[in-house]
Amino acid sequence: MSAQAILAGFRRAFNPIVNLLTAAAVLSLLPMMFLVAADVIGRYILNSPLPAAFEINSYFIMVAIVFFPLAYVQRHKEHVFITLFTERFSSRAKAGLEIFSLVIGFLAYGLIGVYSLERAIMATAVREYISGIIDMPIWLSKWIIPIGCLVFCVELLLDALERLPLALGRQDAAEVTHG
Repeated sequence: MSAQAILAGFRRAFNPIVNLLTAAAVLSLLPMMFLVAADVIGRYILNSPLPAAFEINSYFIMVAIVFFPLAYVQRHKEHVFITLFTERFSSRAKAGLEIFSLVIGFLAYGLIGVYSLERAIMATAVREYISGIIDMPIWLSKWIIPIGCLVFCVELLLDALERLPLALGRQDAAEVTHG
């Protein structure tokens, strides 16, 4: 079995995880929309704001909306790319630069993931919460960032490995798979 076949098999097995996190992020938009609307109506019309609406949105929902779909966006090549200086490069040089940027992204998000994992472990150990009208346990939300970063790093690694044969001159640009 070739390395490309193994990579394609791993990607097929990994895609449902990316899709699940993306679906969770998309579905999180609904409660966010209703919480904000209910809070605004309660605050300005009924003069009684919804308790903990801000905390739920900022500690749980917004974090999931940002970090869970990172791998999906990477898989579909929807992150911002600036090609002003590289559009005239050969496909081999472009692949090399893409691998370099993927490795930098992997290292950056790997560091974010490792640090946030440490924070999540500490928050879980002490059962971190925010006290207010309603005591809000936020230790659960601390796990969103490391999970999102881990899945994103795997996607970055898969992309880099898929481009490696092209950068080494062993594959034509038309053959490179893009998820």
